[in-house]
Amino acid sequence: MASRVATWRREPFRVFFPLGTLLAWVGIGHWIAYWAGWVHEYSCLSHGLVQVQGFLLAFALGFLLTAIPRRTGSAPPSAAGVATAAAGLIVSTVAAFTQRLWLAEGVTVAIILGLVAFAVGRFLGTGGTRRPPAAFVLLPMGLACGIAGALLIAWGSSPGGSLRAIGLGRLLVEQGLFFCLVMGAGALVLRLMAGGLPPPDLGTSPAVTRAAMGYGAAGVAVIASLVAEAAGSIHLAPVLRGLVVGGTLVRGAGIAEALDAPGWNRRVARLGAWLVPLGPILAGLVPDFRIAALHVTFLGGFGVLAFAVATHVTAAHLDLVELRDGRPWVVAVLAGAMLVAMVGRITADGVATYFEHLATAGALWIGGTACWLVYLVPAWTRRPEA
Repeated sequence: MASRVATWRREPFRVFFPLGTLLAWVGIGHWIAYWAGWVHEYSCLSHGLVQVQGFLLAFALGFLLTAIPRRTGSAPPSAAGVATAAAGLIVSTVAAFTQRLWLAEGVTVAIILGLVAFAVGRFLGTGGTRRPPAAFVLLPMGLACGIAGALLIAWGSSPGGSLRAIGLGRLLVEQGLFFCLVMGAGALVLRLMAGGLPPPDLGTSPAVTRAAMGYGAAGVAVIASLVAEAAGSIHLAPVLRGLVVGGTLVRGAGIAEALDAPGWNRRVARLGAWLVPLGPILAGLVPDFRIAALHVTFLGGFGVLAFAVATHVTAAHLDLVELRDGRPWVVAVLAGAMLVAMVGRITADGVATYFEHLATAGALWIGGTACWLVYLVPAWTRRPEA
């Protein structure tokens, strides 16, 4: 057991990737349960919060808690820290679906603050040997969106709260948090996945400092567009946001450049990265179908990218060469199911069988990710000495 705990500390993705998948099933299964008559009410707010603050945040924790210590040459997270964060994600999910939003958002804020403390200690503390790349200035901006959005949702849902506060809070949580994280972490992980070299550390040259300022400006533009949309700019603000995110990914993560390494998973990640900025652009151009359009980002962008990065991290750390560089069936099944589910969700708003479309899309998504989970559980739970 001590050996396993040490492994989970060094590679916390073994805990957070499967946990995030299960939490996503809860969030998506909500629509299946409503369509089947197992529950008699639904909540779009709870669904969105669980998908972002449960599923996506769990995957982000798995990646960052693994990558930061390795990049900085510092200590991994403590066993208590990993366990507390995992328990917090579960509590937040349950609280969101039982309409205890003050608890769900409070726990989420605590998790994010814990991640901030962990990162600051590794990058600025005495134990670290490297500084972050320029694009990582976007990470605290994204986490600040997550904290501010959670607090606004908690306040807005309280007695005497404001619906406008909930509206801005949802924008900050559902878009601001992960747009910034994808732009920031993508400049490192997407370049490495493509077979390229990692970006240089902050402070190594004036050019890197200027690049950091550019990334910071992109983050400010994204956040400003969210505030503008909450204030009523439903056409221009989303389009500009998508263009800023897309331009940053092209420039920083190199998503328009040729891949230098083989493998289906790398191509799936590249497709997901292109879909990330497309959602808000379509939402601004066709605001009557705003929610459907944004699922291009949520399902095709964030969702596909999260699983592709998780697949690469697992393959790289556990020496699964075929999974990383080859054409494994599980990658094709996962990507196909998620993309078909995305189409099903998008078209749901234009048909009379709305909830049937949501349930079918959800079942496809859960089926594809279940195949992925079954495929990787043996590797995640493999004995450290094996």
